[in-house]
Amino acid sequence: MSSTQSNDSLRELNAKLLAEIAELRKKFAEIKVENDELKDKNAEIVAFSDKIAELEAERTELKARIAGLLRQSVEESKWRDAENAKLKARIEELEKGRTDNVAENARRDDAIA
Repeated sequence: MSSTQSNDSLRELNAKLLAEIAELRKKFAEIKVENDELKDKNAEIVAFSDKIAELEAERTELKARIAGLLRQSVEESKWRDAENAKLKARIEELEKGRTDNVAENARRDDAIA
């Protein structure tokens, strides 16, 4: 009878082990799904990190371009200010000459009259 009990105990143990194996396989499948999801998220993180690096490089390039354009704008502004000063001086000179010509013409008209 002990052999029968031993067989029954082994069958019972085998059934428990099979149930445990089935449960472990189920947990393994769930963990595998979760692992695959995490791998996908990690891939997204890498892609986002690459995109961030790309945008940072573009941002740095744009900042450099803006700085260059600002320098160019300052230089052009200085040039325009200098050009405007020259033109104002020329206008004043021409207006003075015009005033002198008007006075000269008035004197001539007076002399003729």
